[in-house]
Amino acid sequence: MRLIIGLYILKILQQGPAHGNKLAGEIKRRTEDAYTPNTNALYPLLRKMEERGYITGAWDSPVTRGKRVYTITDAGVARIPALELMMEERLKQAEQRIAILRTDLLGH
Repeated sequence: MRLIIGLYILKILQQGPAHGNKLAGEIKRRTEDAYTPNTNALYPLLRKMEERGYITGAWDSPVTRGKRVYTITDAGVARIPALELMMEERLKQAEQRIAILRTDLLGH
């Protein structure tokens, strides 16, 4: 699931900076409500992506530390093709498993 969320984060941030709630809402919208990122998974992943240099984060108000706004870095942009390849492979594997189940259990 982290691969999916991470790829969504990078692709959304290519459109412009965003805070965590906006990212979660955009993922929910783009998946047609099929997936709503859990904040317990989203924020640790954002921190990890920041540590790895794929994104940067800055408080919208350093005094109140209200919302942390994230921006994609050049390293994040460069990481997208590798994540897309990994996602493609995982989707192929899932499709193969579904085809086996469909054939074995439903006969088509």
